[in-house]
Amino acid sequence: MTETMKEICCKDCGQKLSEGDKFCPNCGSKKRLTKLKLEGELELHKQVKGKEKENNAKEPIKEFTVGDDLHRKSGKWHHKERYIDRKNDSYREIIKDKKTGKIIHKCEEPLSKHKGHGSDKHKKKSKTNDLAR
Repeated sequence: MTETMKEICCKDCGQKLSEGDKFCPNCGSKKRLTKLKLEGELELHKQVKGKEKENNAKEPIKEFTVGDDLHRKSGKWHHKERYIDRKNDSYREIIKDKKTGKIIHKCEEPLSKHKGHGSDKHKKKSKTNDLAR
């Protein structure tokens, strides 16, 4: 929740003024000083990602992601750990509720069996495949 407070004072003598005051009732000055005070909450999240590549390889042989992750559908923050090891054909992902620590999702399987998820989920058929039919 954000809270805003506004205060208008005479710049010369410091007398508090109302919005409609054209002159300071104390000293007659036209100079104004407007003070704004904003209060709210700030929530910080962190996530670390890394990759390991071999020389001249297009894809990394290992990838990891550890940290906070926003679940878009629910709008809730979770703790996510994902490890991909292409060399050893391994995929592991664990997602936990940040507040309770309860496991929401866990997947451990060979990477070659991990199909139809993430970027693989929405792959369109190529035109060359369509033409061959």
